[in-house]
Amino acid sequence: MSFYLSQVISLFLIPAIFFGILWSRVEFRFYKIQFWSSFCAIFVGAACFIYLPYGQVHILIASGLYAAVLFLALLYGVMLRPSGSVVIAFQAMVLLCASFMWAKIAKLSMLSATNVINTDFILNGSALVAGFFLIVWCQVITTKIMSFLSSGLNRTMTCVLVLIALLPLSGEIMLSAIKLQILGLTQGLLSYVSKVTNFYWVYPYCALVFGLIGMTALFLSQVRPLRLAKAGFTSALERRKNQAKINRFNGILKQYGFIIILILSSLLYWDLVASQPLRRSPATRIELMADQRVHIPVNETLVDGKLHRYEWVASDGKVVRFFIIDRYPGEKKFGVVFDACMLCGDAGYTQVGDQVICLACGVHIFIPSIGKPGGCNPIPIPKWTLHNNEITISKKMLESGLQYFSEVLEITVTDPVNGEELSNKDADHTYQFGGKTYFFTSEATYEAFRAEPWKYADSAAINNDEEGE
Repeated sequence: MSFYLSQVISLFLIPAIFFGILWSRVEFRFYKIQFWSSFCAIFVGAACFIYLPYGQVHILIASGLYAAVLFLALLYGVMLRPSGSVVIAFQAMVLLCASFMWAKIAKLSMLSATNVINTDFILNGSALVAGFFLIVWCQVITTKIMSFLSSGLNRTMTCVLVLIALLPLSGEIMLSAIKLQILGLTQGLLSYVSKVTNFYWVYPYCALVFGLIGMTALFLSQVRPLRLAKAGFTSALERRKNQAKINRFNGILKQYGFIIILILSSLLYWDLVASQPLRRSPATRIELMADQRVHIPVNETLVDGKLHRYEWVASDGKVVRFFIIDRYPGEKKFGVVFDACMLCGDAGYTQVGDQVICLACGVHIFIPSIGKPGGCNPIPIPKWTLHNNEITISKKMLESGLQYFSEVLEITVTDPVNGEELSNKDADHTYQFGGKTYFFTSEATYEAFRAEPWKYADSAAINNDEEGE
């Protein structure tokens, strides 16, 4: 939902503020004609992208036309007294091109995963409506504010706004031209395209700055002088008229401030929260007890139906992750599995609401099936026991999961031949024997172990296990 809201704001906020400023200099504003012409332009632009064959030629034409129309609208607004009919035509052309570029990234085909009206479709459709409502409201209030400000400030703001809008458009034009081999690929050109397109998310925040500038200018040029003049009025009628003007301007400022807060909140939520990739929750480090098993108490937390992640560090420093989940909350029907998948590797799983999701491929796992092999299900731990309100897993079962994980922590280990300590990550020589990895301080001890591994293996395993406890 937040994706569709943020994308509407990101693509249409600068045009809304730009034409809000432009319309402030038009005597008759034709609100109904503005609305319907804009609606049709947005619909036609999105339909053109959806129904035309996808190709770089169309993107090049649309982005080039968008940049050209914006530039012509800027020249017209700066050099001439704007006419309502001409501004309507410019706005329709800009919105048509903007909606084409919007449909390119808005993923409108994903409004719903089915062909029927469902909750996802309603939420995503509501986000689109809310986004366009905020854009229309923003343009209307921008027009009101800028109509009270100087033409010099209006022209300056429109020039800078168009410059900001042209930066990502120039990147789109150059990128399409490179793909079509119209432009040659150079390091400088590629660097420019990368910078202006990768920082696309910054542009709507820049547009909000112009909204704040307009609010500040209105307060300093209109509200503040009226407040200072209040003390000089002798008649009650003059004071009431002055207060009415102050109230009018305050109402406009409050509306605009509220819009800016809504838009800023929507953008920040998407950029800082909703768009962030899913991550694994922290794992609880556990160690083997004297019986060479890990013991996990079954308490009220463990039966809450949530994913509880643990990690065990083997004698060679390799981390084995596993998690426990009560598949039917409160019934103690546990799934005890490695935090890895036969198909996707050791990216692991996370839980969002009532869904367990594979972080590698995004597949949603049916929770009652956790603990069973196959598909993208997590790899089951072969044997574990539930006894005396404890889940126990043997060292042998944990070691069977070593092959599924790649993370290695730096720990202190012992050379099995000479008994010297060293870091597992600093060892130049390692050797695998009996399913374990052994580390050596020198080539001589390495060769001695290779010659008679059974002579040293048992004592080494004991030493390293003692260090891990």
